[in-house]
Amino acid sequence: MSLLLLLVACASPTVSPTPPAPPPAGPPAAAAPTVRKVDAAGLDAARAAGAVPILVDVRTAEEYAAGHVPGAVNIPVDQVASRLAELEPHRSGEVWVICQSGRRSAQASEVLAGAGFRPVDVTGGTGGWKAAGFPVE
Repeated sequence: MSLLLLLVACASPTVSPTPPAPPPAGPPAAAAPTVRKVDAAGLDAARAAGAVPILVDVRTAEEYAAGHVPGAVNIPVDQVASRLAELEPHRSGEVWVICQSGRRSAQASEVLAGAGFRPVDVTGGTGGWKAAGFPVE
């Protein structure tokens, strides 16, 4: 019986420890820019407190004309990157972004964050704003 154990022990493969992975080449990756998110009630409260220096509605001109949050400026989502200069006076503060439901404002917020702005994405968009009973112009 001890011979059998000896044979089994000798036949077992030897596992050598895995060497540590080499450190990554180049500088450390930059942290992804963050986008703060608020809902319609959060936008309303911030507006009442005077804490919304600019609200950018990224819907089409036609959607914007059909009704938007009072005071919002229209820069369609496909024009945000090419119109960053218009937002430059707001670089030191937050740039609030809204669309119809939240998808386009999220896209625009990522563009703004990547360009060094501090966007606040209004989730639920203008649809959520209207559904909550807030006014449009």
